[in-house]
Amino acid sequence: MDVEVRAFLASLETKPSYSESTRLAYASDLRIFLNYLHERLGRPPALDDFTAEHVSIFLDAERHHGLQTNTLLRRRAALLCFEKFLRQEGFIQGCRISAEPALTGKTISAGAVKPHVQCLSPDHIRQLFGAMEQSHRPLVRRDLAILAMLLETGLSVSALVSLDLSDLDLRARKFHIKGLPKEDFWLPLGAATKPIELYLKEGRLELNPSPDEPALFISQVGVRMSRQSVWQVLRQGGRAENIPVMISPRL
Repeated sequence: MDVEVRAFLASLETKPSYSESTRLAYASDLRIFLNYLHERLGRPPALDDFTAEHVSIFLDAERHHGLQTNTLLRRRAALLCFEKFLRQEGFIQGCRISAEPALTGKTISAGAVKPHVQCLSPDHIRQLFGAMEQSHRPLVRRDLAILAMLLETGLSVSALVSLDLSDLDLRARKFHIKGLPKEDFWLPLGAATKPIELYLKEGRLELNPSPDEPALFISQVGVRMSRQSVWQVLRQGGRAENIPVMISPRL
């Protein structure tokens, strides 16, 4: 199904009615859906796996992971738009998901189920760090640095994503927090120093930031990460390692 998804995303670039932010959001939604199917099926999903049953199970799982109604509606919109493309291009015949009553807006608009948020235990933290430290992928280096910063400093996500490269003093193992006028702070990096150094050495440059991008933590497209992106990093990390609690930025 990866080939069809890439063809669909390429087709959106020729349609001015879809903004860049919508195209990026749909791309993210479909990649998350493909990854979910891959994990569920134990193999790369094929076009025959694009069924109402799989879409319904996927959206229900996302709802129980705490996604808000507007995000769930956008996920569904991306999948419906993908289905329309598949029909128009002759990849499939008939409606696979758009005619399914269980996938109506009424079902989704019932609201997200917000699971009880628990703190990570020391064993969970060791499990996450152990798995992430084995990888040399740039995104994993970044995610490990994010996790280390949140655990070590207790920063809010807003403060985390607002950090610039100029806010770091790695020699002194500290970082700068912008506060009210005349109330800026320098705080110790502590145990987050090594993950930050690894990210800067082996991760950030490979994410292709623009030369004038000041942000410390950047996304796959080389720009400053959003708060929502950090939430997604934490959720996906917990799912990948089967952490049995809902991970939040407060950990």
